[in-house]
Amino acid sequence: MEISRSFSGSLRFSALALAVGLTFAGPAFALGSNNGPPAGAILDLNGQTINHNSSSLATESVNFTASLANTAITFAFREDPAYILFGNASLIDDTTSSSNLLANGNFSGGTYTNNGNSFTPNGWTYANIYGAAAGGLVTTCAGFSSGYCWRDGAVQAYDAISQTVATTAGDQYTLSFSYWDNGSLSTFSDLSTNGDTTNPGGNGVDILAYAQAGLPPPSVPEPAALGLMGMALAGVGATRLARKKKA
Repeated sequence: MEISRSFSGSLRFSALALAVGLTFAGPAFALGSNNGPPAGAILDLNGQTINHNSSSLATESVNFTASLANTAITFAFREDPAYILFGNASLIDDTTSSSNLLANGNFSGGTYTNNGNSFTPNGWTYANIYGAAAGGLVTTCAGFSSGYCWRDGAVQAYDAISQTVATTAGDQYTLSFSYWDNGSLSTFSDLSTNGDTTNPGGNGVDILAYAQAGLPPPSVPEPAALGLMGMALAGVGATRLARKKKA
């Protein structure tokens, strides 16, 4: 499904209509319909005020103690009417004073094709189990010192980027990132609460972080979402983004 969008000029990119290859662990569902975030997040911005200032990036961080020799660091995104601009991803071992353990955390290190997304950052994998339209990609971005960011506008569901890093069980780590949002919504919300559950008119916006053995499991869709699967497969999903707000 080819979708035309505008962001600092016209940018065309391919959005997954259905999940392929690597996805969140568990069964795949049809096009997103107010699907909740994957379970097990160590950081969830739900309920916090959204930063819209590109000249003053918001920085979020969370601490966790590793229990594995290899930990999958995953970021999940949703932005129904607009876009999240995300970057400066960092993982530091506080116990041994390490440098950033994440490869290509500022997204300036090039892209490759992974699971149908040809703008996946090198060093990361891409997951889109719900086939959310307007999923993320690496692009040039204002406000970030590297000049690049991960721009994500996944509609009514979550997509994600992930990479697995070597960790020391028992060590404490700090996971952090910066972002700004180019929409007008004021508060992060992991679900759409305004009654719109099938298109960009929803008000679901969120960023979540995970540190676990692999990709986090998907949420269980609401009964209404299951009922919409057949409609989506019949072609509703192909036209749903016509109302997605231009950035």
